[in-house]
Amino acid sequence: MRVVAIERFPNPSRTCDPDWHPEANEFHVVQMQTRKSASTGIDSAMVRAFHEIVRCAALPGRCLSAIASLMTDGELSSRDRRALIASALKTRGAPLAALASTPGILRALRLGRFDRIDCFSARGFPLVAALSRLFAIPYHEFLSEGTRYFGEFAFELMAVIPYAYWLHSTGRLRITQSSADTRCLYYFSPKHQELSSQRSYVPVTEYPNGATSHLRFDVHAFPQRIDTTQWIPPPYKSIYRNETFRWPKELCVISNKFTPEPSTLFHRTVNFISVPDLLKLLQILTPRYQVVYVRPRSSDIVNDHQSILEFGDLEAIQSHFPDVLTIQQLHVDHRELSFNELQMRLFANCDRFVSVLGGSSYLASYFGGTNIVYAREGWEVDCNAYANWFHLFSGARVLRAANPRQLHELVRLEYASS
Repeated sequence: MRVVAIERFPNPSRTCDPDWHPEANEFHVVQMQTRKSASTGIDSAMVRAFHEIVRCAALPGRCLSAIASLMTDGELSSRDRRALIASALKTRGAPLAALASTPGILRALRLGRFDRIDCFSARGFPLVAALSRLFAIPYHEFLSEGTRYFGEFAFELMAVIPYAYWLHSTGRLRITQSSADTRCLYYFSPKHQELSSQRSYVPVTEYPNGATSHLRFDVHAFPQRIDTTQWIPPPYKSIYRNETFRWPKELCVISNKFTPEPSTLFHRTVNFISVPDLLKLLQILTPRYQVVYVRPRSSDIVNDHQSILEFGDLEAIQSHFPDVLTIQQLHVDHRELSFNELQMRLFANCDRFVSVLGGSSYLASYFGGTNIVYAREGWEVDCNAYANWFHLFSGARVLRAANPRQLHELVRLEYASS
């Protein structure tokens, strides 16, 4: 079988896996658009912006040339010409690039005599269906049987993993691919591959719950509501519950972070529990709970574009509350577990969480109980996600604290007085 993949975006999280086509004798890729890097080797935002401006400025001329080529193509009927132009212009995310690329894609399909057209996702990509009809060959979506994502942890927990588990529940899942230390997240996958890829910001627009709009395909936001028709969160709590991580006192997990945040003005560090606020929380919690503090360091996880900074929290805990355990201390005693599996097994035995906006608030919400989320600014706050759909991950009771005073009051009310 000869297969051609038409790729709309060049990012590896949004392309078909070239090595996962067991039925294909030959596999070819047609890239709809490419972004050439600067010849100087400088990878600054200004240089990338300049090249993007040049590329976009050239698109109208390329589109006119493409229309002229299609209109004079003797192998196309007038109906086919109109259908191709219309479908290209309906391509979400890059309609002009799709139109400009259509004559080249046509030439590649004619020369290759392919048996199937592949694409990562057909969502907002009607050009693939139009080409399938024109050449009378089937098309196939990679997302119809697998997932492939190397982006932010929060996006993966929100959209990718529940979609993969839905595929699994319907018997369609064949493969999942992600960054290192994710096998425990995709325990249900018949073939999970951890590929060497640095996490970065990648939209999940191709997935059923990827936010979109009439004006833009990729939206820097989360959806107002979760569409659950193709979305089932895995039952992590029942899968990872264990007898290892139990203490005489009830367990309470505090998850924190300290990173510059691209979604905030000037990339400020906003959503974190400061050392004074953290020590005040521990004063409230330690008389009743065995507190485990989870704040990954850069050496613990596969990080994304947000650098992890140190701010003296671990030292302050050791000095003022030596009975509080850190995730790093537990990892020393349980080297047989990866960092993420350690978190999963720890969280599975917990019903009381304090977390901050970001991936930690998602992961904690997968394990039931109560999750008090410290969230001052961010996309989740903008769409009221903590009230609208965070509970859907596991039935957890999710409460948002918008400032330190609310955080301390909620923890005292929910955890210390009950």
